[in-house]
Amino acid sequence: MVHGELLLTVESRAGRQELVFPVQRLVCAGWVGRDRKALQAHIDELAQHGIPGPTRTPIYMNFSPYLAATTEAIDVVSGESSGEVEFVVLKKDDRTYIGVGSDHTDRGFEKFGIPASKQMYMKVMAPVVWSYREVRDHWDSLILRSWTTEEGKRMLYQEDALAAILDVECLLEGLPKDDGLPMDGLVLFSGTVATKMGLVYGEMFEFEIEDPALRRKIRHGYRVRVLPQYL
Repeated sequence: MVHGELLLTVESRAGRQELVFPVQRLVCAGWVGRDRKALQAHIDELAQHGIPGPTRTPIYMNFSPYLAATTEAIDVVSGESSGEVEFVVLKKDDRTYIGVGSDHTDRGFEKFGIPASKQMYMKVMAPVVWSYREVRDHWDSLILRSWTTEEGKRMLYQEDALAAILDVECLLEGLPKDDGLPMDGLVLFSGTVATKMGLVYGEMFEFEIEDPALRRKIRHGYRVRVLPQYL
């Protein structure tokens, strides 16, 4: 298995500190809504695009660790791909960090295989993370947001508090641990919140996590280039 390495900055109330994070395992969770009605709405949203629903919730998908990146641009092979904002859990040496990222997915191929459609593209993260200890006591008040730009028009794409989806402890507890894959060096994408207008395919995707209690945000974005094909 080819591993990746992330060069991150830990932002805390005490200041900023550099963190070199060797990615040993990359996992993306899905169908993580706490509200069963909202969860079903998300499943129905994808079903409209021919994407089959899960046999269990939440689901966990393991991907190549090198896909985790803090890039500002990605290449795709289809005009039907999109990002989705998620919080990211990173575990290293018994320390837990929280970041924000996008599980970019090929929506056209997703109807044939969800893991394969996600393995196709980078899992983009912001290069800044927080210590989980600093946000644990007000976790549900944190907010995820994303914006997409389509044909030059920027629009708010997702916005919800983390109270809408499963928290860190629930996701880590449910993650299978008997498959021989490591927990140290884990990067876990949380699964996402509902969109405001259905799936949108754009040329730019921006995302953030806001901590209203400590009055801070982590924000990042990346451009999407569709590579021409000559078949």
